[in-house]
Amino acid sequence: MGRSPDVRIRPAEPRDVPALVELWGELARLHERLDGAFALSRGWRRAYADYLSHLLGREDVRVVVAESAGELVGLAVARITLLPAFFRQRRRGYIQDVYTREGYRGRGIARAMLGYIEAWFRRQGVRRAELTVAAGNPEAESFWERAGYRTYMVYRAKEL
Repeated sequence: MGRSPDVRIRPAEPRDVPALVELWGELARLHERLDGAFALSRGWRRAYADYLSHLLGREDVRVVVAESAGELVGLAVARITLLPAFFRQRRRGYIQDVYTREGYRGRGIARAMLGYIEAWFRRQGVRRAELTVAAGNPEAESFWERAGYRTYMVYRAKEL
């Protein structure tokens, strides 16, 4: 399905931070339901606002929003990482978050944000993008498979 014509994908701006905090909170609560390791701290809103404000000024990070009728309905966060010199392909794109508000899903918004991020990676000379998907999130796993992302590593965790 094509993206709704009333949705605009654009880089995030400092004025977007309060709405982005709330959007990310929706994503974080979803992750928290999947695994308690994602439980939010008491001061998470302020901490995430500070984190986002720091990211917006960096050249190696892109924060992208989907906007519909003046409301932010999606966010994507990606960064460029540099692996140690013993790897041939050192520059990697890492997709940290992609989230579309529930009432806007199925309209191609996440795919459009992903396209924006992948184009930015290419312009920066990045030829490989990586990400993690929370276990138990089949909707996300399906999205990433349809977008061409394959499993190449499996992360494991143990509470100590």
